[in-house]
Amino acid sequence: MALRGMAGFVGGIGGIGAVRSKATICSADGISFHNIGLGSVSLSWTASGSHAYRVVYKSDSNPASFRTVTRSSVILKGLSPGSSYDMSISELDSKKVLSRASFTTMSAEAPESAGAESDKEAEDLPLTELSRLEIRAGTVVECKKHPEADTLYVETIDVGEPEPRTIVSGLVKFMSEEELTGRKVVVLCNLKPRAMRGITSHGMLLCASNDDHSEVDPLSPPEECGNGELITFDGHKSAPIDPGNRATKAFDRVADDLSTNEDGIAQYQVIIDNHSTKANTSQRSLNQA
Repeated sequence: MALRGMAGFVGGIGGIGAVRSKATICSADGISFHNIGLGSVSLSWTASGSHAYRVVYKSDSNPASFRTVTRSSVILKGLSPGSSYDMSISELDSKKVLSRASFTTMSAEAPESAGAESDKEAEDLPLTELSRLEIRAGTVVECKKHPEADTLYVETIDVGEPEPRTIVSGLVKFMSEEELTGRKVVVLCNLKPRAMRGITSHGMLLCASNDDHSEVDPLSPPEECGNGELITFDGHKSAPIDPGNRATKAFDRVADDLSTNEDGIAQYQVIIDNHSTKANTSQRSLNQA
């Protein structure tokens, strides 16, 4: 059976919520650092309302750079290894500074250890279409019927960000609101936001289905996986890109090679790493898709 609207995961769970060895946060004011690597950092901040934000960052050896984003999270790339950065976040329209912080990226000269060797191996992995996907564990906080569409749910999902995401899914005929509420799910986070009958959906629940799509069930992350943890793929570098058309194209290009095995474990191109079962994403009721 083929999967519809889901991705297969074989690799480990990334370091969301854990700072890598030799990477430090010197200070933080209202900013949560999720993953600091050799040349990138993933972070989010507390915000109220809908705003565009300007993120400015600089180091002693690099001139000031900035990013403009429309949500309260960002991945900064192209940073220098082992460098200290100062940064600020402000509202684009009012120019009001919301938060300031400083951090140090991971050093390329860090002593070799089991963790360092794993990081080095990860840096050597190929950059593929799977690499571009931002797939995270989450929990459905609230689920209710779409006011303008009988077949759609409007879900509020905690994926470890300051504010829960709104996601619209066509799951009404497959499960009740009570069955979805409180459930651990797997979310594709960097699709381009899409208006669905007047409500903007910021992502997609990843699900498995049988051949005729009469049964559809959301994937479930491992029980020990916290909200916001990044799910990665064995043999593929993890390098999620910003939400938009490019991420949507990346998912479309890999979707046909995604499936679940006889144990309900999501996989890509039927490649299973028996040593990574702890990180595999499970699917509750369908044995194979």
